[in-house]
Amino acid sequence: MGFDLPTVFLSRLIGLAALILGAAMLIYQPPLISAVELAARDRSALFMLGAGGIIAGLAIVLTHNVWRQGLCPLVVTVVGWFMLIRGVLLIFLPTGFLLHLAALSHFDDYPVLYAALPVALGLYLSWQGFLVRHD
Repeated sequence: MGFDLPTVFLSRLIGLAALILGAAMLIYQPPLISAVELAARDRSALFMLGAGGIIAGLAIVLTHNVWRQGLCPLVVTVVGWFMLIRGVLLIFLPTGFLLHLAALSHFDDYPVLYAALPVALGLYLSWQGFLVRHD
């Protein structure tokens, strides 16, 4: 089954980025845990992370808001909406509430699990983008 050019491009882009970030999360667990804890306390860092998420999420959502053409296009769309919503929340939610959410996530207890999610997403989207035949 072939996909539209935006789906192919975005599945490759998101897939490779997720693989690289997930691998970095696996390799650099202690510094990553420290970085997450520091960022959660720094309003300017949260603003920059949120702004980046909003820009990337809007770019995906505005070019690829596809809900009915198969699993891969759906995953690309959901990733775009997730990035957009997360970016808005990072900018507007109070720091104390974000710290509470971070504590609930137990990120520091399960860094391998949190790294496995982008690796799995990256493998799936890269496979779809690079190896599935596109007519």
